[in-house]
Amino acid sequence: TERAHAFMAYREQEGEALYRHALYEALQEYFHARDTAIWGWPVWPEAYRDPRSPDVRKFAEEHRSRVEFFQYLQWQADNQLAACGRRSLELCLGVGLYQDLAVSVDRAGAEVWANQSLYVVHANIGAPPDEYSLNGQNWGLPPWNPDELHESAYAPFIATLRANMRNSGALRIDHVMGLMRLFWVPEAGGPADGTYVHYPFDDLLGILALESRRNNCLVVGEDLGTVPDEVRTKLAALGVLSYRLLYFEKDEKGDFRPPVTYPAQALVAVSTHDLPTLSGYWHGEDLSERDALGHFPSEADRDKQVVGRATDRARLLLALDRDKLLPPGLTVHPVSSPEMTPELACAIHDYLAHAPSKIMLVQIEDVLGQRRQVNMPGTSDERPNWRYKIGVDLEDLMLDTRWRELASVLRTHRTPA
Repeated sequence: TERAHAFMAYREQEGEALYRHALYEALQEYFHARDTAIWGWPVWPEAYRDPRSPDVRKFAEEHRSRVEFFQYLQWQADNQLAACGRRSLELCLGVGLYQDLAVSVDRAGAEVWANQSLYVVHANIGAPPDEYSLNGQNWGLPPWNPDELHESAYAPFIATLRANMRNSGALRIDHVMGLMRLFWVPEAGGPADGTYVHYPFDDLLGILALESRRNNCLVVGEDLGTVPDEVRTKLAALGVLSYRLLYFEKDEKGDFRPPVTYPAQALVAVSTHDLPTLSGYWHGEDLSERDALGHFPSEADRDKQVVGRATDRARLLLALDRDKLLPPGLTVHPVSSPEMTPELACAIHDYLAHAPSKIMLVQIEDVLGQRRQVNMPGTSDERPNWRYKIGVDLEDLMLDTRWRELASVLRTHRTPA
């Protein structure tokens, strides 16, 4: 059938990478069915941990239809993602589908199993201490081996970009400074034991620019945290959009910068999935949660951030007052901090919308006033990361007055030319 020919063409196009992924899925399914504690290739029987082993080849021959089934699932996922991308353009959504490229992969997954020499499996990617993670971060993800990446003529990096760009209008590169250097944490240590390892920055940037052109895909570089000046300078020269958040855009005195001073070559937003929601930030929900999780090295560190957050609330009210955006009934001289109301949230987004930056991003959680952030870096089982539900059914979202009022305000300032 025509459909069968399309599937076979997809298998041929994706080649060995697709085959090994599907083979991994079949193996994991097989072992997990016999022992539910099996969570990935590092705990498979020894003979199956090498994708080139005789036992793996024998398994593939005996379970050919199951391997083909998992290839079929990938084909379906690819078709559906492509349909989303086409539909976004049919609806004239401008940018189209906006995707996120993670900083690495799961060490127990198919990618590492199939390319073990490419990854440093006894190290983790992380980050040194900063204001939001005073103990530093260990993300538990293996870094690429820069020497192996160079020896492969960057083929894995090219394949990753193409797979993520082909159906997208924009791609956000998570932790974009990782193209220059990554903070490696040893397997048996913590962030205090980590160090930076450098990558062939100019080569990777050239490939990124080329694939962006080939796929007609905008690139946003998530340049938050400890970012060397060289990274921002070279990204800007290539037209990569910077990532600017309201929380961090302050002057030397700590006051919030007027949005008109933001760079044009940027994406602006109030927050991200890795930071407090607007309501959570305003009410200090994240500080309370981090305190309960033991993320502050000392009580003095905690107290300093609590005081700092109170100051930020006052400074944000002053910024809104300066631009004559305070909602009716609010002043800059409250007896106590006001609640984060839909009107105040709308005013803050209105404030940010005056930035000349090319793209403005709005999080649903901020519109709906949800306090708990989607993900808290440095945690795994301690909290349900990525599993919080929004407070409104998707089908009712467009009827929600908070959503409609914000859309009306943003339309005034952010209407595409």
